[in-house]
Amino acid sequence: MAFLTFVSLLGLVGLLFLLSPAKEEPVARATRPTVKPRLAAPEPAPEFVTLNLRVELEQVAARYPASYGVVVSDPSSGKTVTMNPDQPFLAASLTKLPVLLTLYRAAARGEVVLDGEITMLASDVRAYGTGVLYRRPVGTTMTLRECAELMIKESDNTAWVMLNRFLGRRNIEAELYRIGARSTEYRMSNTTTPNDVLVMLEKVADPSYTSPEHSAEMLEILTNTSFEDRLPQPLPEGARVAHKIGSYGDTFSDAGLVFPEGSQDAYYIVVIVGDTTEWAARSAIQGMSLAAYESLASPIPESRDKPST
Repeated sequence: MAFLTFVSLLGLVGLLFLLSPAKEEPVARATRPTVKPRLAAPEPAPEFVTLNLRVELEQVAARYPASYGVVVSDPSSGKTVTMNPDQPFLAASLTKLPVLLTLYRAAARGEVVLDGEITMLASDVRAYGTGVLYRRPVGTTMTLRECAELMIKESDNTAWVMLNRFLGRRNIEAELYRIGARSTEYRMSNTTTPNDVLVMLEKVADPSYTSPEHSAEMLEILTNTSFEDRLPQPLPEGARVAHKIGSYGDTFSDAGLVFPEGSQDAYYIVVIVGDTTEWAARSAIQGMSLAAYESLASPIPESRDKPST
């Protein structure tokens, strides 16, 4: 009897154990991965920028087969991209840059007064190419500053001859030698190289070579010329381009400083295109100008127009 009672109690305990709720295993709560804040894309390294720009310049050149001499130089990064920088090309009206520089260098040294007058002689008149002075009567008088403005803004050939006479060819050649543009043949063959043109532009923009006032005035003369369909054409309205074109035969060029919109830094660009048509050269210069701007200027506003194709 006692044994039966013990068995009954043992069965009851077992039944109660089976019916009691099982203890839950703790469930690990799923944790969200840590989300790091998105950082702004880092500025591309200068080597990467120049590598991409080199590729883009070569792609433009491939679209418009010709002979190319190109220099794009960014002083802020110290990087330069070139194509045949020391190859001689016909200078055409790029030869007016050393005349401008020589005149303003002399003015900065007190040897010339820019408000002094110069008179057009019969031997000065060049009734061809670009310019407006050849339509005026012989004996027309203007200031040296006005003559320089016509030489650059209108690319006036008569104004160039007048200033060449006033300054003296040897003095202009000496100035070229002084600044290191020693591959340029000023009068003999009228040839230059992209690197020499870059040197000329650097001296124009260097306040210590003339003076802050004279440098600023030269840059102003080189801005908003009558020939804005090459380097400036594809760039935003707010970009400032101080430049000089050249055209003769099958060689066409444009060279200058580009001040991107909203930036104090400028970069240099020289593009000389030979053995081609004016249309192809202009399209190539526009394409290279836009490629340089997109590589070196940031941010990039809307452009005026797309380069012609």
